[in-house]
Amino acid sequence: MLDIHQLMVLTEVARTGSYTAAAASLGYTQPAVSYQMRRLQQAVGAPLVARVGRGLILTETGRALVQHADAIFSMLRAVDQEVSSLVARGGGLVRMVAFQSSCVTIVPELVTRLRRQRPGIQVTVVQAEPVEARHLIRTGEADLGLLCNWENEDLPDGEGAMRRVELMTDRRCVLMSEDDPLARQTTVDLAELASRDWVMESFRDRFLAACTSLGFEPRIAATVDDVSAIQALVASGLGISLVSEMALSSHVLPGLVHRPLRDWPRRRTYALLWPDMSAVPAVAAVLEEIRAIAAELHDAVDGPRD
Repeated sequence: MLDIHQLMVLTEVARTGSYTAAAASLGYTQPAVSYQMRRLQQAVGAPLVARVGRGLILTETGRALVQHADAIFSMLRAVDQEVSSLVARGGGLVRMVAFQSSCVTIVPELVTRLRRQRPGIQVTVVQAEPVEARHLIRTGEADLGLLCNWENEDLPDGEGAMRRVELMTDRRCVLMSEDDPLARQTTVDLAELASRDWVMESFRDRFLAACTSLGFEPRIAATVDDVSAIQALVASGLGISLVSEMALSSHVLPGLVHRPLRDWPRRRTYALLWPDMSAVPAVAAVLEEIRAIAAELHDAVDGPRD
């Protein structure tokens, strides 16, 4: 019979890459971690880690066991959440993680609806980009996440065993002054913007790659990760920007307009959680509200769907 504490040690060794780092993270001594790993390998009957230089890597058996361990921990967390919800008579705490533009659109509306319709359910929210959000969900530090990626991208690493609920898509838009010559167009081609100054977010690798493929290097006048600050700087005349329709659906400063970027992939917004969490009443209720809000938001930014 596998020991849950030994599985916890294994997953931490896999995450940190060494017994010493795993011991520090777990609050154990290094000999205690070594002992737990020896016991686990004896129980399995095969090596779970191999030394490479000064670090450790998982064997094929070790990788398989870590994947199962993640699922086991998820099930235990789901049981804990469900019991807590039953004790609270239909309430419960749902820990969420969400990307920036969903924090100014979906999340505020979610909180408003929960307070009005499901007052027993409480949510906490951490803003994080998808890579960090995925990690928080995988390790159980968040129960439910709002993530995004581009429609032409493959399934991100680490999501294979989790439940992914597609919510909506939106377009990338050029944000500019209403008196900009390009504001008369219904869509804008990136090549038309080669000579412009830009106000851009920190995460802009795809944008930079697209500019390079068109033969120009964009002049970045400001790097800002707040939608309101981006709008204020564009309104000041510092430069133009690329912003998602979702972020712009909540508010656009007077004097600014946005036009979809031509031939740019749509962004997909989705919810991510462990399958066992779907059975927790509080989590299921939050996900239901999120799906309804996202459907309404999609219709607002993109017109009704079939």
